[in-house]
Amino acid sequence: AVCATTLCLAGAAAGAALVSPGTALAASPSPSTSRVSALDKELLTAAHQGNLWEIETGQAAQTDATSSCVKKVGAEFVRDHRTLDAGVTKTAAQVGVKLPSGQTADQRKQAAALKAMAKKPSYDSAWLKAQYAAHTQTLALIDKVIASGTNAKVRELAKTARPVVAQHTQMVSHDRCRPPQAHSSQAHGSQTHSSQTPGSHR
Repeated sequence: AVCATTLCLAGAAAGAALVSPGTALAASPSPSTSRVSALDKELLTAAHQGNLWEIETGQAAQTDATSSCVKKVGAEFVRDHRTLDAGVTKTAAQVGVKLPSGQTADQRKQAAALKAMAKKPSYDSAWLKAQYAAHTQTLALIDKVIASGTNAKVRELAKTARPVVAQHTQMVSHDRCRPPQAHSSQAHGSQTHSSQTPGSHR
């Protein structure tokens, strides 16, 4: 399993704000929308570390992959995850969550393992499998936060990121590379770019 986007987290949920007698409820933030739970923090932490891993491995794919499709997908992932991480860091600052400065130890090992296969036929398949596992894990965590997260800003971040992550998952699923058809509207607005017909990475 790839510890790329959803593991290595800690922290307890912040307590709900107390309302003193005589204080109007409207004057105090609602615990259901402002409280940062352990799940909210988990998403922010995992997403940030996952974005760092995606950017590194996406950049590496552009020189280490043997197929043009994997190189194109790698470039797409770099663009999208830089945009997504900007949203993560902004939201984390707004809700008071300190993000880690780098990837997890497992992520670094995974990146190194991929690098060791650079320019070999096995690289493309290993890269696709690693990316699929990472994005699948992230998508599951995003859905969990959308359903059960407590902080409104973090839930909104999850909703915004979901279409991009889902699109990425499809691009690398079943050990098959599918070149980008268009930039994600969430990550790139209305911009689009042409691509070749989807096909195998081989």
